Amino acid sequence: MASLKSGVTSIQDFFTDVWLFEYAIVPCFLAYVVFDLPIIYRRITRRLYVPIYFAFFPFGYSDELYARYFDEDHYWMVGGPFRDAEVTNARKKIIWVSVLSLALTMAVSPFLAAMFSHYYLSMSQQTQFFYTLAIVKGVMLAWSLYDLRWQYTVTKVVPAGYIATIYVIYWIALLTFYDRGLTWIAEQDAFGGVGAIASSLLDFFVYDIGVEILFVGIIGFLIPWRLTSGTARSISDDEE
Repeated sequence: MASLKSGVTSIQDFFTDVWLFEYAIVPCFLAYVVFDLPIIYRRITRRLYVPIYFAFFPFGYSDELYARYFDEDHYWMVGGPFRDAEVTNARKKIIWVSVLSLALTMAVSPFLAAMFSHYYLSMSQQTQFFYTLAIVKGVMLAWSLYDLRWQYTVTKVVPAGYIATIYVIYWIALLTFYDRGLTWIAEQDAFGGVGAIASSLLDFFVYDIGVEILFVGIIGFLIPWRLTSGTARSISDDEE
């Protein structure tokens, strides 16, 4: 009887917590904007921007390259398919823009969001933002995968399962980088404030998450390398 009463009380407490739960809309929104600031900047300036390799296709700079590479230039209308002689250089550019973009995004965005979270969000708000980030990015990647599978032809030559696996790895890495950044910033701030954070910043990127950034760079290489392997729909150099 006591265990039954305890169970009923636990259920009541659960529904009470759910009923009284307050979501920090503005703090979570601002933290997300801070997270996406480097991406927004590169998207506007079109410098090293690639939206997680089709994550928001067709709205990114490298997608112009992809669209021409696969002859699916229905949105950008920037010149049609590449000629045979242009394919090799176009593929190299796609790959290295992807590598640099993803490495920078994974290094900078989570850290900026972690800094903002540490100084301006409470512990409960930090938890809410973590789950907000996980849900929003998860939905975007799922949407991207759906578009790739049903709207574009790339999955006819590259298994959707391969792309989905890389997306999951990226999603986990993104959340891990944010969480580790938040923990590191809290430790350094407690030790010596902003000065300690600034003086140890290089060590953090090189020694604490350097291997992970390298790993992300490898992922950034493997995705476009596989997507562009023998899949170009070019036209002959002699064709008008």
